[in-house]
Amino acid sequence: MTSNVLLDAAIPPPSAPVPAPPRARRLTERIDRPQGPRLVCVAGVHGNEPAGVAAVERVVARLAASGARLDGGLVALAGNLQALAAGRRFLDRDLNRMWSEQGLAAARAGARATREDEELAALDAELEREIDAAPGRVVLLDLHTTSGTGPAFVVLDDALANRRFALAFPVPLVLGLEEELVGTLVFHLASRGVTCVAFEGGRHDDPASVERCAAAIWLALESVGILPRGLRGEADAARRLLRESRGAGPQLFEVLYRHRIGPRDEFRMSPGYASFDEVERGQSLAVDRNGTVVSPLRGRILMPLYQAQGDDGFFLASPVARFWFELSATLRRWRADRLLGWLPGFAAHPQVDDTFVVHRRLARWLVRDLFHLLGYKRLEAGPRHYVFTRRPGGF
Repeated sequence: MTSNVLLDAAIPPPSAPVPAPPRARRLTERIDRPQGPRLVCVAGVHGNEPAGVAAVERVVARLAASGARLDGGLVALAGNLQALAAGRRFLDRDLNRMWSEQGLAAARAGARATREDEELAALDAELEREIDAAPGRVVLLDLHTTSGTGPAFVVLDDALANRRFALAFPVPLVLGLEEELVGTLVFHLASRGVTCVAFEGGRHDDPASVERCAAAIWLALESVGILPRGLRGEADAARRLLRESRGAGPQLFEVLYRHRIGPRDEFRMSPGYASFDEVERGQSLAVDRNGTVVSPLRGRILMPLYQAQGDDGFFLASPVARFWFELSATLRRWRADRLLGWLPGFAAHPQVDDTFVVHRRLARWLVRDLFHLLGYKRLEAGPRHYVFTRRPGGF
């Protein structure tokens, strides 16, 4: 079996000191206008991603030095405290795969079989407190980094409110990941109708990742409408930084494939890949116990795995034309989804509202694309049927 030493050797050595892990979950709480909107930042859901914590500290220090008052509130929470202290992605289970209704119900009932169950219960309690207690709008920014290189990007569940928030960040936007991953924090909150996105700032140990995550916080403060007037220059500088780091190329992408791996696969990513690199169908990307792993399609590689922990070897995404992005917003406002039941092979789910069952034999072509245009996401993909449900806040 490939050892952790070999996997970790693929990661460049840290180029900046790692910040001290936080001891308290609540990194900051500034409620300068209680009736105003509130931005909640979460950092360090994965313990080997401390850049978000450092970014929060940097923004909070600048706010304090300015003496300016927010036109609302800012709350920042640390994700996996025990894993942050250990410098590991997780200790027993990946905390960012545990946000299912079943997992949350068990954690809330006191079932704490692993250390991540403790973290899940504690972080969930803090988030519920903020969402329930805030009298105004609550928006969440989940800060992450990746094991490989590449520009910053945003991941979102494609509801229109999430789109508007995501477009505040001049970086690539990635759609469709929620159909490949189960139990992430952002997709759990999106299912509740909370406006939220995940921001990926770059490689774990790159000092620029801290700068990009801090830039994301400044732009989130501006987008939510709580940035003090005297600090507008911080948002302008943040916009320039992210635009320059993005470079040329498409801004919209849709995930089409996830290469899932397990500990027995002995997966090892080939060196040199960065997020959004173009790859061809059949191109060699990695090796595992069965030999060479090749790309099953032509596209852009996303989040290639260069760390010991994780069950996602890589993702493949395809650019989406801005035309389709804008057309989908129009179709959703017109509620064009009301016509779906008239199409052959499409039927309303007999037990679940705003959900359709699609017969695969009768509806073969572009089904996934059509539902995405209309604000739906895939729940199931069985041998005979697809199941699609409308995204909360999709309209």
